[in-house]
This record gives sequence, C-alpha cells and structure tokens, in this order.
Amino acid sequence: MASPSTVSKSVKFGLHFAGVWPGTPFPIVHKVFWIFFMVVLQTYQYEYIITRYKTESLMILIDSLSIAMPFTLVCIKLIVSWMNQGVLRDILSTMDEDCEKYAAIDTNNLISKTSVLSFRLTSAIASSYLVSAAFYIAGTLAYQHASNSTTRELLFKMDLPFDTNESPVHELVVTAQFLHLATSAFTFGTFTGLLLMVTLHVGCHVDILCNRMLSPSVTGKEQVRFFISRQQEIIIFVGKIEKLFTHIALSQLLSNTFITCCVGYLIVISLSAENGLPMLMKCILFYYVICLEAFIYCFVGEFLDIKSKMIAKTAFDIPWYNLHPDVSRQLVLLILRAQKGLPLTFGKFSMMNLESFTGIMKASASYMSVLLAMS
Repeated sequence: MASPSTVSKSVKFGLHFAGVWPGTPFPIVHKVFWIFFMVVLQTYQYEYIITRYKTESLMILIDSLSIAMPFTLVCIKLIVSWMNQGVLRDILSTMDEDCEKYAAIDTNNLISKTSVLSFRLTSAIASSYLVSAAFYIAGTLAYQHASNSTTRELLFKMDLPFDTNESPVHELVVTAQFLHLATSAFTFGTFTGLLLMVTLHVGCHVDILCNRMLSPSVTGKEQVRFFISRQQEIIIFVGKIEKLFTHIALSQLLSNTFITCCVGYLIVISLSAENGLPMLMKCILFYYVICLEAFIYCFVGEFLDIKSKMIAKTAFDIPWYNLHPDVSRQLVLLILRAQKGLPLTFGKFSMMNLESFTGIMKASASYMSVLLAMS
C-alpha cells in the first residue's frame, strides 16, 4: 500500500495546467502560450491606462489598474517558478520522500490528516478565485447593461489597434479576455495553494517530530541525534520554500497594498452610487480573494515560527535531568536553534507574519482615503 502524500491533487493539476509541474509534457509550448498572451494583453491594458489618464475618470482608471496588476502578478509568479524549476522539483520530491520515510513513526496518522486538509483548503482557494472571476464578469456585464451605452464594451479596458465594436471581432476579443481572466485566476489560486500546501507539510512533520520527542523511550544520544538531524532537514526544506517564494512574496506585498486600496475605493464609491450594485458585485469577491491571499502569505510565516517554537518547548519538556550530561547538552543546541524560528521573508526585506498583514491593510486604507479625497 502506497504511503499517503501531502502533495495536493488540486495543486498538482494547477501546476500541470501552468506548465510548472516537473515533467509536464511540452513545457516550451506552455511557456510560449503564457508569454504571448500575457505580453499582448498586458501591453494593451497598460497602454490604455497610460494614454487615457488625462481624459478618463479616476474611477475607470482605477478599475482598469486594479485588474491589470493581478495579471502582472501571475506573470511574475510564472517567471519566478520557471527560473527556480530545480528548487520546485526538490520541494515536491522532498515532500514525497518525507511522507514515505517517516510514515512508520507517524503514530497519529498526521500525514493522512494533513493530506486531506491540504486538498480541501487548496481546492477551496482555487475555487474562490474562479468564483471571484465569475462575479467580476457578471458585474461587468451588468454594469454595461445598466449604463445603456451604445458602445460595445470589453470585459476590461484595452487600447487595441482595431475597432472592437463590429462582429465577430468583438466576440473574439471578449472570448479571449474571458479565457485569460479564468486561466489567470486559476493560476493565481494555484500558487497560493502551493505555498499553503508546503507549509502544512512542514507543520505536519514538526508535529510528528514533537510526538516522537515526547516518547518515553528517549534516553540516549542516538535519539537526540535523530531529532537534531530531522530538525536540520526541516530547516533546509523551509530554506527552499524561502528561495522559491521570497520574490513572489515581495511582489505580493507591494501589489496587494495597492490593489486592495483600489478595489476598496471602488466598493466605497459603488455603495454611494445610484446604480452601484453591478460595480459592487464586480468588486466584492475580488477584494475578498486579494485580502485572503495577503493573509495566507503572512499567516504561513507566523505558522512556521510557532511550529519552530513548539520544537523548542517540546525539547525542554523532555526529562533532560534524567539524561546523561552529554545528551542534555545536545538538547540545548536543539532548543537554541529552534528558538531562531523558520523565517520566511518578503524579498529579504521584511518578515512574513500577521503584523505584516495588519501593515498592508492599514497602508491600503490610508491610500484609499487619499483617493476618496481626490474624487
């Protein structure tokens, strides 16, 4: 019987879809597909914002910018993952090896429980992004219908070099935008799920290690050396997570602050507008998933820090006074290293923790008040 794995099937499918999963067939085709559509659509999106910033209303410009930036984030995530393909491969292979290697000492079936939890959470995250995209499309169509405009509008503003009012050009462009929005939303959620999945894996194996440390059979050097070596393996694994996600997290920190500010501004404006329901429908779930993503990135750093401190506390609870002095001294080294935590950072500048999340939300609220004052 195969050992359970903490690798979520939903994340595996998403990484295959994005062409990032190691061994995905025709990886060059995936990269060319993503690069072509990202470059073309993003170019015309930002061209619209740059060329119309003096003529369009502040609300339309903010709406255009708030949807353009998440697409840019997807592009950044894909490029970083392509550049760190070897690191991602090591992370995924280590997860499978850990589950197989340490299943024998998993007396509480934590690996199986974490596998189920990881699948449910990552599937819920990916689904929430897709639902958000569906509400964005529905809100956009409802807003266009309510405005009674004679011009056939696109799902999101683009300065295309041809007329999009005529059929079948309009339908083709809207279809391309729909596919781009849906695939980007799913890919966006996949990377968030990937970070949560690897974090849950670390937490699971820290719990297994702590349960083993509390075993009454801990009496000699060999057991303590196993604890130290296993702690070192976890530290190395978290270092790989840091290498893969640190620059992604930095881009999240900068962009999420601005996106939540823009979308929050649109929500406040829609609440006071006469026909603001379509705009509210368009933005409310969008705001939710952006805040959820910022929270997850900050939560995983806090979670790993707590788990590292748990190793230190569990080691201290071992009846070290009954052990040989040499063994006790080794436990001291384990405790000292565990107290340093398992740090994840935003591009080596700032720690991922819940304090950072409150900082993001405070900053976005401050910028939103400035936009409201300008309008």
